[in-house]
Amino acid sequence: MKLNDMQKKVVYSNERFLFLLAGAGSGKTRVVIERIKYLLNEGVDENEILALTFTNKAANEMKHRIGRDDMNIHTFHQFCYKELKTKTEYTYQIFIEEEHQFSKRDCLEVSLYKNSLFKKKKPKIYDFYQNYLERYHLKDFDDLLIDYLNWIQIKKHKTYTYLFVDEFQDTNELQYNILKALIDEHTHVLCVGDPDQSIYQFRGANPSIINKYVKDYQAVVEKLTINYRSNSTIISHANRLIKRNYRTYKKDLTPYHTHTNHVTSYIFMNPEEESNFIISYIKKMISQGIKPDEIAVLYRQHHRCYKLIETLKTIDFSYYQEKSSTQHKSNIHLLSIHQAKGLEFDVVIILGLESNIFPSAHTYQNVLLEEERRLMFVAITRAKEHLICTHIKYNDYFQRQKPSLFIKESGLKSKLYKPI
Repeated sequence: MKLNDMQKKVVYSNERFLFLLAGAGSGKTRVVIERIKYLLNEGVDENEILALTFTNKAANEMKHRIGRDDMNIHTFHQFCYKELKTKTEYTYQIFIEEEHQFSKRDCLEVSLYKNSLFKKKKPKIYDFYQNYLERYHLKDFDDLLIDYLNWIQIKKHKTYTYLFVDEFQDTNELQYNILKALIDEHTHVLCVGDPDQSIYQFRGANPSIINKYVKDYQAVVEKLTINYRSNSTIISHANRLIKRNYRTYKKDLTPYHTHTNHVTSYIFMNPEEESNFIISYIKKMISQGIKPDEIAVLYRQHHRCYKLIETLKTIDFSYYQEKSSTQHKSNIHLLSIHQAKGLEFDVVIILGLESNIFPSAHTYQNVLLEEERRLMFVAITRAKEHLICTHIKYNDYFQRQKPSLFIKESGLKSKLYKPI
């Protein structure tokens, strides 16, 4: 498929500082890849280009699609570690959370303190944690960034002519300072992101860094709004939901595929009835020719899908769940919405749309509710063709459950399931 006019404008741009506001399914990765290819064809040395991504998977995919495994495309952590290892006497081992005595909560609190550049309140565990790392000659992921930032601010270092940052809405204060330190008077920067898909604030991501970057560098803002992934019904529900959030950069997604397909929210009496329906619905989709690995069940909280997993195991139905089984073409996907970010499926089932489950019980502040709404937006926009939502009247403890406000906000019609 040819580049559209909005995509071309960015690929061939002469602007020094750009922010690309790229909607879900709008081909943002393709734009970054095509721009890198264009620069290489124009004679730019590959060592003058650095692209920073959010995950190893994204970095490897970009290298593969450009057709150059030796390109400087890394996650922030990968890049900083590589630079420190090759340019300094950096002999530390990496601290792996699961291998040590600290709880997830302790590690998260320390990480938030570090990636805020020590502006947040210092956690009680901090000094003990740092002494532990020192004793065992370890560095955590935030330390890699802090050490690199300290080094780069003192030493004369190689700069890049072209910098790219993907998933810019998920950048934290520390990462933004590294970006700033990499920019000199010759640098061209393209940051790409979608504030509507910012779902990592609990880890320190700060979507307002987009505004900072635009202001600090008078960056030109371009938009990609044509969604190539989902049918028009799915897009209209996604647009309707996300409009409820306060947004500095407003955009409506426009569907490239104009056909419609009914989206329903089903009400079940209990998790057992819900699980049986989901399995029969998946079987129906497979019988219609949809491959199992093109089907995903998404959930906000892991415990909410236990009944479904139990039932799948009972009938020996193959499924893939992150970190717990092998991915295979004959497996459907069971994923948290955070795990599903960046993926797409023909069929998406969003399970567990009850108050205090999704949005979760912690959303007593508007800023947290907005984050949960963005999470629902991400869930909806994973679907290409078929999307259904589910919620229950009573949980396993026979407690009455209220439907999620996201059902109404998305404009979905709820339908009481009646077993045949």
